Amino acid sequence: MKMLFKYLSLTSLIFKGCFSFVGLRYVLNIVAIFIFIFEAKSQKSSQIEIINANTLEFDQSLGNNAKRLIGNVQFKHDNALMFCDSAYFYSESNSMDAFGSVRITQGDSLQLFGDSLNYNGTTKKAILRGNIKLINPDIVLTTTFLDYDRTQNVAYYFGGGNITSKKENNTLNSKQGYYYPDSQSFFFKNDVVLVNPDYTIHCDTMQYNSTSKITYFYGPTTINSKENSIYCENGWFNTKANTSKFYKNARFYTDSRIIKGDTLNFNQNSGFGEIMNNGSIHDTVENIILGGNLIHVFQKIDSVMITQNALMTRFFDDDTLFLHADTFKLSSQFLVKDSIFNRKDTIRTLFAYNRVKFYKSDMQGKSDSLMYKFADSTIHFYNEPIIWSQENQMTADFIYLTMKNKQIHTIHLNQNAFVISKADSLFEHFNQIKGDSMVGYFAYNKIHKIDVVENAETIYYGKDNEGKYIGVNKAHGNNMLIFLENNQLSSLTFIKDPEATLYPIKEPSPKDVKLKGFNWKISQRPLCVDDIFKN
Repeated sequence: MKMLFKYLSLTSLIFKGCFSFVGLRYVLNIVAIFIFIFEAKSQKSSQIEIINANTLEFDQSLGNNAKRLIGNVQFKHDNALMFCDSAYFYSESNSMDAFGSVRITQGDSLQLFGDSLNYNGTTKKAILRGNIKLINPDIVLTTTFLDYDRTQNVAYYFGGGNITSKKENNTLNSKQGYYYPDSQSFFFKNDVVLVNPDYTIHCDTMQYNSTSKITYFYGPTTINSKENSIYCENGWFNTKANTSKFYKNARFYTDSRIIKGDTLNFNQNSGFGEIMNNGSIHDTVENIILGGNLIHVFQKIDSVMITQNALMTRFFDDDTLFLHADTFKLSSQFLVKDSIFNRKDTIRTLFAYNRVKFYKSDMQGKSDSLMYKFADSTIHFYNEPIIWSQENQMTADFIYLTMKNKQIHTIHLNQNAFVISKADSLFEHFNQIKGDSMVGYFAYNKIHKIDVVENAETIYYGKDNEGKYIGVNKAHGNNMLIFLENNQLSSLTFIKDPEATLYPIKEPSPKDVKLKGFNWKISQRPLCVDDIFKN
């Protein structure tokens, strides 16, 4: 159980690396890819102008008074210049076909290259084909098919495209890309891959809005970095506010952990994260899961709070431990070991508040609250704690367990310590041990020795070799040492001032076979996992 909370520092666990999507801002520059020479200054169409050609011919076979231009061909439309080796210009339809070394420039910031271009100045549709490359100071787009429809106000490439950003050192590949100027939105569809030196994103569809600065992911999406990876089927990242949200089967993966939730939110500026509905943190090495329907992560103070069906699950080789409370809180304290080198140790503590219950096949328990201290590997139970181990019920004002090699080593019952076990399944006969305090020692998850310190008392139903009762033994003294075998008392030794009496089985009255403070609480014992969620 020591390792139960050892690896739950979510600062490096969840949000390191994968939320650094600042590089996605470069997608904003892709606006230039689609609006290059076709940005409309007004709804009125203008005439395409012939600026230069080495040879100008009329080709009647094409109709529409087609002109064939050959050699150093140049056109102008609005504020764009178009160059090619040869072209057909159709003055009546205000359109053109350009071939060979097609190049389009707009100002000093953009150049577009391709094998062919069909452009209609009236319908405002442009179709580029071949080895297409668009270059501006930061972005380079390469594709084979690029269309722009100014009437529908949409531009798109298909058949595969590659976009690289020199500034952000990013590369984006997708089968299709769309730009909608009215909403300032970009869609990249089918086999979208964004590669950055720090991470790689694979998704079915990616949307970017240049106004809100929000990038959306649709369909199965993975975000991989050196430290970890993210999977979701829906989500977004706001590059302006540094906030993100991943949902629909959202999961974080590290080398040894899996973090899940229906919805995962994080604010990189404040360091606050939130995992909502079916949230869980799974340490795959230690086989530990800490979960709940609402998990709050406070990155800057390295703290986690879990509410709403909070549950810890610890897997052993042949058993599982389940712990439930209204609220779990994992907090950290940083201690400077060496002021010269500023080395730090982290001391972590887990708090479980209100209606704590746990279930394991060989041990169950409850209390109002619980504290697990990593420094000394102890688990502290507060306010009317009860521990059941095999047939034994253990109570005290305060109980704590110590761990060794991932197993319970000792149990300490301080103030009004009381151990009760039923001596017979058919009769209300109870073996009892009482003292100011006790220490129980475990071996193979079973109590094998109990030290009773101060004011030791016991009631024990003795049996002969045939299992028949021989009487009731009542004893008291200062200190007492008890050994158990197979959960049955094998020997009892008083260390100081012993007094003992053996009564015939039927002689003592009912009040004489129960020590003061006797309270058999078997009805509160969790008998299955579901019971730990009951009040």
